[in-house]
Amino acid sequence: MNKANKAGFSNTSLKELTIPLDLTDQPCSSLVVDGGWLLYMVNWEQGQTWQEIADSYLSYVQCLGSRSQKITVVFDGYSSSPKDHDHIRRTKNSCCDLQIRPDMIHVTPRAKIMDNTHNKSELIHLLSSTFWKRQITVVQCDNDADTSIVRATLAAATEDSVEVQAEDADMLIMLVHHSSSTNHPLFLTTSKGSYDVRRIREALSERQEALPALLSCLHSDYGWTVGVHGYEPVPTLDPMAPEELLQFASCNFNGDCSNRRCSCKKNGVKCISACGSGKGITCKNCIHDGVESGEGSDLDS
Repeated sequence: MNKANKAGFSNTSLKELTIPLDLTDQPCSSLVVDGGWLLYMVNWEQGQTWQEIADSYLSYVQCLGSRSQKITVVFDGYSSSPKDHDHIRRTKNSCCDLQIRPDMIHVTPRAKIMDNTHNKSELIHLLSSTFWKRQITVVQCDNDADTSIVRATLAAATEDSVEVQAEDADMLIMLVHHSSSTNHPLFLTTSKGSYDVRRIREALSERQEALPALLSCLHSDYGWTVGVHGYEPVPTLDPMAPEELLQFASCNFNGDCSNRRCSCKKNGVKCISACGSGKGITCKNCIHDGVESGEGSDLDS
């Protein structure tokens, strides 16, 4: 299954269609943070307790939202989602399930903990509790957070300007598509800078590039099905091979294949070398230089 070139769309949108902005002089009323991105933005020190790690995340989020009146962090859920197949593919060296309590000291490397969805959910639960105590709104999704982040952004944009902190091409695509539904500015901040989403949409419109209505489509329309491990890509429904190959039968016939005792001749196909020694070359049911061999041909003379 071919994957969409979302990175190409993102690079084109951020590099060629607009320039980074300085939001220092135009602070946004609300900040929406992608929790999946946030999990990888804070370094864990050896010997820290889980609560100390959670406090480090809190300080990082407060720094991001220092100019905003309201902060919302949206975390992924880890039940069924269209990204299940990617999650399984990316999992390499996950550790066993851990119990994460505030007073416990972490000893397992972060990479291994993040590869285990149970442990990631436990960490998110601790972070959520820590954030709520400091009036930071937390949204815990049932599955993938992308659409929930966009919904939270659009809801906040009905009142004032919004900044989204994320590194996700899916997010950019959806924000660009839905930016026309709000009158207030939308900004996307990535590691490359901050960008005005509506300006990107206007530039794309000038180029007459089609924007997919991602939120209005069903996963089944785009080649996904619900399997044992959640959402999985649908295998091709096309035939595995051309019909003539599917009907192929190697004869292994001991004769010269001039009659219907040759199963190839019986099925209306020509013999090939896989049929046995000399078959497809010297037998009476083959093709030589574009001329079919058989009774009445020049090869029989």
